[in-house]
Amino acid sequence: MNQLKVIFFIFLVLTTSLTARADEEAWELMLINSNKAIGQWFDSFVEGIDLFLVGKKITDRPNETSLRIENSTFSSEGKPVSNVSSVAFNPRFNNLEEYMHLKFTTYDEREEGRGVKNRFLRTTPRERNYGATVGFFRKLGNIRTAFQPRVELQNPLKISHSLTFESVAEFKTFKLNPKLELYASPVRGVGTFQSINFNFELTKIYSLTLINEGDYEERIHRYGVLNGFSIAQLITDTSSLSYSLLFSSNNRPHYHLEGYNLSVAWNEVLYKGIIDYQIIPHLDFPLANNFKGIAGITFTFNLNFR
Repeated sequence: MNQLKVIFFIFLVLTTSLTARADEEAWELMLINSNKAIGQWFDSFVEGIDLFLVGKKITDRPNETSLRIENSTFSSEGKPVSNVSSVAFNPRFNNLEEYMHLKFTTYDEREEGRGVKNRFLRTTPRERNYGATVGFFRKLGNIRTAFQPRVELQNPLKISHSLTFESVAEFKTFKLNPKLELYASPVRGVGTFQSINFNFELTKIYSLTLINEGDYEERIHRYGVLNGFSIAQLITDTSSLSYSLLFSSNNRPHYHLEGYNLSVAWNEVLYKGIIDYQIIPHLDFPLANNFKGIAGITFTFNLNFR
């Protein structure tokens, strides 16, 4: 009798586990299919506009239109919690112009690309800035060039420009990534951004990046410099950790150390790229606080439609 009870209990546990797993797989399949259907609708919508503007189909290149919905929460000692949502719509009109790339975003993505703290170690809310960017891309030998004028949807309309030169040189033990950007903004004025980063693949799991960046703003005659390093650790094919130490300096009123930052970033991609998220606990030591530590955390959640 006791053996029958044990067998029945094991059968019940296995049945419950299989049912839960089946429900999870069904939910995941529904999420993937829904995302695919929405992505195909956006593709067909943009292709219809593309064919209307051009009049005929001149390329069979697959459409790569995408929509990204992002929500970020920022918390830091002594400051209120901030939550920011943004949308980036990236329509691709393949027939209109092979090298033209049009983006509608709630922020300036070109400014996002200036520096590691804007790209993947952001710990402060980004500036809301609705607008559309047109990109013209060419490759001059081993140098990638991009000219991207942007119209900011404000009253009155504002126009900014960006001209970028970037390359990657591979050596025996490391990669070198130099970048130069010349930009003009109605808010920041004329400026230049330069970076030269070194990447070392230590093992199949660990890599080291040495960071060297500079950004000059002509309007306020300010030159900001970021130096430091970041160690990346591959956990699985869809998740990773990075450990960073960054030092910030500038020339106002004279060249000095403005502060330094310690952070650990966890990144994971779920459901075949549909969802990705990032968690960054960080510790800041600014000059304004006499280099005393200020703890904070950032959480970013993204929903992607491709």
